[in-house]
Amino acid sequence: MIKNKCEVFYLRADNILYVEADGNYCNIRLVDGGLLQTLSYQRAEIVRMMDEQLPFEWRRQFVLLGKSYLINKAYVMRIQPSKCRLTFSVNIFGTTEKCSIRATSTALSNLMNNMVD
Repeated sequence: MIKNKCEVFYLRADNILYVEADGNYCNIRLVDGGLLQTLSYQRAEIVRMMDEQLPFEWRRQFVLLGKSYLINKAYVMRIQPSKCRLTFSVNIFGTTEKCSIRATSTALSNLMNNMVD
């Protein structure tokens, strides 16, 4: 559950692809391609809400990627530190869709090490 001044969003953790920080706001990209834009929460607040609301096994699915992203590692398809690119793969209604984000090579290398867990 995520609230803002006008609305309450009830999201399943497995429907969240990633959270992108943008200053004092966050955008939440959903697996189906939807986007919850400019929620007035910092990434740390989203992490805190997830820690409070999700069971441990779901909290482990989400990892920090640099300063800007909190990603759902269940959907990671390819990590390319040399190209500063992370690609997700999701199956929507029987078709596979891909989506990429850019991150620093250091953040992506750290993610590669974290994916072994």
